[in-house]
Amino acid sequence: MSVAAPEFTLASVSGGSLRLAELQADAPTLLLFVSEECPTCTLTLRRLAPVLPELVAAGLTVAAVFEDPLEVAARVARRTGFTATVLSEPAPYEVSRAYELVSLPTAVLVDRSGQQISRVVGWDSEALAELLSVSLSDEAPRRKPGCAAKNTYDADSLRALDSGGFDELEEMFERGWTDGLPVIPPTPARVETMLGGHDPGELLGEMPPAMAQVTLERVAACAVLAGCRPEYFPVLVAAVQASLEPAFNVGGQAVTTQPVGQVVVVNGPVRDAIGLNGSTGALGPGWRANMTIGRALRLVISLTGGGFPGRLDRSALGNPGKIGLCFAEDGEVTTWEPLHVERGHDAGRSVVTVLGADAPLSVSDHRSTSPDELARVLGEAAAATWSPNWWPLGGTSLFVLCPEHARSFAEWGWSKQRLREAMFEGVRRPAASLRWGETTPQVLAASDDQLIPKWSAPEDIVIVVAGGEAGRFSAVFGPCLGMEAEPISKEVPWIT
Repeated sequence: MSVAAPEFTLASVSGGSLRLAELQADAPTLLLFVSEECPTCTLTLRRLAPVLPELVAAGLTVAAVFEDPLEVAARVARRTGFTATVLSEPAPYEVSRAYELVSLPTAVLVDRSGQQISRVVGWDSEALAELLSVSLSDEAPRRKPGCAAKNTYDADSLRALDSGGFDELEEMFERGWTDGLPVIPPTPARVETMLGGHDPGELLGEMPPAMAQVTLERVAACAVLAGCRPEYFPVLVAAVQASLEPAFNVGGQAVTTQPVGQVVVVNGPVRDAIGLNGSTGALGPGWRANMTIGRALRLVISLTGGGFPGRLDRSALGNPGKIGLCFAEDGEVTTWEPLHVERGHDAGRSVVTVLGADAPLSVSDHRSTSPDELARVLGEAAAATWSPNWWPLGGTSLFVLCPEHARSFAEWGWSKQRLREAMFEGVRRPAASLRWGETTPQVLAASDDQLIPKWSAPEDIVIVVAGGEAGRFSAVFGPCLGMEAEPISKEVPWIT
């Protein structure tokens, strides 16, 4: 037997408020009672979104009633593609109580006369398809239970909700799930979306120093925390795989007193596909893909691996790169081979290269008129990296050349390899001039006039191209020393 649908007046995300009678307007109405915290609610909204035009065309009014503030309701509707009416019910949730809700989501169908004629609790695709006379996706899950409606909470819990006693962003800080900046709570629904159907239990390896298991699910959770979009996930997975290679020695990097962070360089078609920046401001900030991919890798290292500052991470100063640093090489502005091709990959493949590095040093040169002169400026800028008297370095230096500098070398007919060799041969000091402060055994053992190079070999100099079209500013990243941390390249999985 049908029961009258209780009247209500609720705030609308479109502005103002709406009464049930206004929604009906002599038309049947579907009320979807939902909440942001419930992943089954998000699932329901997302699965119903594609059939909303069909329901409206059939004369049905659809409205989602959120047990959440307006701004939360609007965000969830936008994220799920739910384009129908969205209403917000405040605590103590008298409307939900009047409708005798026990669990969310609950779909209540109200006929033209204002009578409740049927309801579906939880996600049940067959029951909803029958109720609405539409075809719904056969995608799993076909059925899924929901969560407790907030009107069923005890009085103390309701008072906490009403007074703002629970703040999901503050909760992340309380749990220690941040890098010091606000993060996105990794709800099951968000993590599931990030995984994109891939096996959450797939094991990538163990992250030192804690040697915790790195599953795709944990990487996806860190991607959500960092603010990644799902299309960034394959790039992050490749970066994590690279960092787990023994030769990269992420465990040493995670606990050292050095300021070392991880730098992620991306090559190939995926750059444009996900909007990675390799041009103006490539080293940040301002670009979501760049910032969040680099940040997510760092969160995997610090939260999963235990390399958290002040705990196992004993870096004396740290550097901004330890928050996260990812950028695309802009290989199209020069005739040089891009980094991934130099490292043995096909030009058409999408590849991530991860390096351990110090903070970048900006190198300005607007007046050099020959390749030898510009090569010397770049090389001499790196002379003080790590320590002014530590020659040779014994580690990798990453040079990021701006397009103007790179084009100049290309126009002069210099390849990357020739530039590397010119810097290696040109940046040398007599051993006697290096015998003060911190220095190397090689310097101490050499004769006074023996010339000591800054690098052990030209191959220790890695060159990529990125940055704005105007402004002759390049950069060099100091090395990570003493732990044999080699650059590692990995092809991006699942896509080309």
